[in-house]
Amino acid sequence: MAGHEDLRAAAARDRDFVGVDVDAMARLIQQMNGASQAISTWLRTNATLPPGVPRTGLREAQAVHTWTGGQQGMLTRRRNYALTHLNQGGPTMPKVSAGRLGSGTRRRTTSAGAGHDLGAFPDVRAATRAGTADAAAVLKAREAHRPVPDEVWKRLRASADDPDYTHGLYGRLGPAGTARLIEAAGKDHLKDVRTSLGVASHHLTMDEKWLRVMLDEALRRGVRDDAVALLSQAGLAHRTRVALGHLGLTEIVETGGSEAAGAENGRPVPSHEAMLAPAADDPHAAVELYSRHPETLHRALADGPRSEALARLVIQATTAHDADPTAVRANAERLAAFQAARSPETSA
Repeated sequence: MAGHEDLRAAAARDRDFVGVDVDAMARLIQQMNGASQAISTWLRTNATLPPGVPRTGLREAQAVHTWTGGQQGMLTRRRNYALTHLNQGGPTMPKVSAGRLGSGTRRRTTSAGAGHDLGAFPDVRAATRAGTADAAAVLKAREAHRPVPDEVWKRLRASADDPDYTHGLYGRLGPAGTARLIEAAGKDHLKDVRTSLGVASHHLTMDEKWLRVMLDEALRRGVRDDAVALLSQAGLAHRTRVALGHLGLTEIVETGGSEAAGAENGRPVPSHEAMLAPAADDPHAAVELYSRHPETLHRALADGPRSEALARLVIQATTAHDADPTAVRANAERLAAFQAARSPETSA
């Protein structure tokens, strides 16, 4: 209810308001799908009517069935856009005074909504198929040691922020294919790859396994630094930030924290600093990363105490005001215990 009230209040102030409650929209899509299936069953059951019985009801039911079927694709596409805006940190609903309506579970609402532009494709299927076809063209070109066709780059630039197109593109490419796309992009197209990969991370599972495969393939192709830099600036989904941050912690541990201080004397920023940055700058991701991997984080603190990104991460994970307070307190207690255990060692 609170989310709906926020939507009404914002809409009353702005006639161009496009806010979306993504959870309510998911239920609406589910209800329309159920209604469509129920009508389809009714039509099959009543397809044969006795002579002389008007078929008006059948025609009207068929019209409603056609309409509901057409709306589901459009609504799903709008919800995918809204989810992308929400997860990338788009503006949330303004708070309103609504008595008890303001209490209870926090709704996932965004005033960015789905936006006024739903891209170059009419529905989810068309956008996903275009992304899948372009991915196949990329893989075919790279297998044949040819450049990626210009029309693929043009579509990628035009649809880099399209959640359904990017879902099809990176779902077909996979992690190894994504590394090959980064290799092919060069400086001319790297920005479009970065934008599209960030959008896709909100709709595909890009976990540690996915990231490891992608980075390993990028290393084999000599573009690992480009891949890490791209990931650090891509506006990744929350779960992907946590996964990338854990890879950064692991790299600090494995390298013994060498060059952890960052760019000094013209040296490039170490890759683990770039891997940690997205989580270090997101309080929710920082809190979850520390909560899930405290031992790895403590080992990284011991091995890489001069890491600027790690220092930011620890501060966020133990003091964040807009994250889960229970998890924040637990992290602060973990840090205090770790520091207490190390104090005799450091004093010696």
